[in-house]
Amino acid sequence: MMGELSAEARGDMAQAMLPEAAGLIVDVHEGSAQDIRSRLQGLTRHELEALAVVVAALADPERPVLDALRWVDFDEYGDHVPVSTSRSARRVRDAVPNAAPRGHGIDVVAVDRALTPGDSVWLSSPERAFAVDVGIRRGMPYEDVAERLGMTVAAVQKAWTRAKERALAEGRPVPRQPVGQIGNVA
Repeated sequence: MMGELSAEARGDMAQAMLPEAAGLIVDVHEGSAQDIRSRLQGLTRHELEALAVVVAALADPERPVLDALRWVDFDEYGDHVPVSTSRSARRVRDAVPNAAPRGHGIDVVAVDRALTPGDSVWLSSPERAFAVDVGIRRGMPYEDVAERLGMTVAAVQKAWTRAKERALAEGRPVPRQPVGQIGNVA
């Protein structure tokens, strides 16, 4: 995902997600499970992907794993365990599995720009569908989403219906009446 973006787009994404990434880091180290849940709950899958990239960018792959996980002082049951003082040469980089690339992601920066008045950005079909989902969840009226994406209102309503069905099938929350939508939501 990051390799496909220009330096400017990577910078825009990092700038947009840095407050969420910093908040997540603080919540993980100092907060509760509820704090973490609350922070992540309202984010779309693609925002979560961007957040993961920014958090990963903040981590040092050369750091020893034990140092990176030093804050973990509990086991899987929540019981306190002593922090290990042993030194291991295993770095975060050494924990990387061998995995094949999974294909191309969605350019969340392009989607955000496409939804911004005055910006004209080409979007792939998956990015356009995602832009409809993001725009409606942000409370944009169907007409505004349609105008910014070069679609008809009917096409936006149909894309939103598909996005809702996908979200429900995946167990993600869907607003009953998105802000900015009047009457029967398709």
